[in-house]
Amino acid sequence: MTAMLTPDKTLGSYRLISQIGAGGMGEVWKAEDTRLGRLVAIKILPPAIAADAEAIARLRREARTSAQLNHPNIATIHSFEEADGRLFIVMEFVDGEPLSKLIKRGLPEADLCRIGRSVADALAEAHTKGVIHRDVKPENIIVSGNRVKVLDFGIAKQITADSADGATAPMLTQQGMIIGTIHYMSPEQALGKPLDPRTDIFSLGIVLYEGATGKLPFHGETVTETMTQIIRDEPQDAALVNPQISPGLNAIIQRCLRKNREERYANATDLANALERQMGRSSTAPYTATVRRPAEPTVLTGSRLKTVNAPAKSRAVWVWAIVAFAVVLGAIGWYAKEHRPAPPQTAVAKPVPRASAPSPTPAPVTVTAAPVIEPQPQPEPVAEKPKQEPAPTPEPAPAQRRVQPTAYDHFRTGQEALLNHNFPRAIEQLQLALDHKDQLEARERQLAHLGIAIAMHQPERARMLARQMWQHWPNDPDLLRIREEFGGAIGQQQEPQGNRPFQRRRPHP
Repeated sequence: MTAMLTPDKTLGSYRLISQIGAGGMGEVWKAEDTRLGRLVAIKILPPAIAADAEAIARLRREARTSAQLNHPNIATIHSFEEADGRLFIVMEFVDGEPLSKLIKRGLPEADLCRIGRSVADALAEAHTKGVIHRDVKPENIIVSGNRVKVLDFGIAKQITADSADGATAPMLTQQGMIIGTIHYMSPEQALGKPLDPRTDIFSLGIVLYEGATGKLPFHGETVTETMTQIIRDEPQDAALVNPQISPGLNAIIQRCLRKNREERYANATDLANALERQMGRSSTAPYTATVRRPAEPTVLTGSRLKTVNAPAKSRAVWVWAIVAFAVVLGAIGWYAKEHRPAPPQTAVAKPVPRASAPSPTPAPVTVTAAPVIEPQPQPEPVAEKPKQEPAPTPEPAPAQRRVQPTAYDHFRTGQEALLNHNFPRAIEQLQLALDHKDQLEARERQLAHLGIAIAMHQPERARMLARQMWQHWPNDPDLLRIREEFGGAIGQQQEPQGNRPFQRRRPHP
């Protein structure tokens, strides 16, 4: 059994000093190279997945990929080694803070442009060597004064003409998760499409948005919801979140975050140049509004009152003012309707039955024709209203009666897309179904979650959901269809006692 890593423990010729990070692909330690007397950072593959050939291959690929890159804004790789049964990468130790901490404290726009330009320069160097990073995020950007270093090309991909990441190849997975950090993915990365350098430009745009506003442009309650936002939704304008952002930087961020990569910057060099120009025009004062968000004026749109970040007392005053105004308008309208003057009488005398009304004096009548014209009395205005109504009014009814798809409709569409291996369509439709999960049966909700896990290439989650389904619905026909199509993804299930779950039973028509 491998001993636990602790400070002062030696690993080969390296003395561990302190742990500085940890993630799915290993721990990162600050260490001393006892042979050369220098500080280094070592990234160690966890023992739990040390036997995983794919994980080992990724670690070796990280060392080879990063070793090709020689740039002042890229952390240098020293070596790939093995000691005490552990595999690890030895790299340059960068003494500084991750950009994520600086964002929490608040950055001047000029500093954000400077840091973004340095990252774009590093990416431009990598892209010229045929390497895309695929995991650009604040935690992988270390800032020390004016020095900026981009770390962790551990999931970087070599761009080659015969790449295995073709249009039909699934994304590589790591412990059942899609490679990359979900909140900083590009739409094409979330969909599992082939990537090019512009995916890093989108991710850097998210970093700039977060640095300028203090919040993420895409942030759902679940991984699937976040992916759906990245693929489908436009982010809130950064200038609405933080009014202090300059129009120039806002325009740069908007261009980086185009869903269509053809509309983004063509390359990282163009982005670096744009940030360089903007840096000279940007303020050096920190974004005080990034976190505190000062109160904004009340806006009345149509009949809806919207008060952004206003005090509760102020909101109450405005609400009561609007209510009082609406009551006054209603009272005026009622009074005008009830006291509307009667229309003037015309040539026709009133019918005889009305003469017996309890009025003390007969209603005034202007007679211009003989009263004997009673056999053809003029109909009262209210009787003519139905005839005067325009005939075309019923015609828009077909458009109004257009039925919106139900949660079950989305569920069925998503199931068919899944079985046809149209994974983006399956994720979209099944998530739409789950948005109204109260309309679905329990088994349908479970099948929707299972379908999303399969479409997102999450085998561990898919196996867990499949096991749960077999316990409750062992002969479910939809589950049997999924097992026939994706048996490897959901694993071989144990047959429950007294049941035969894999015997196909077709439902009665």
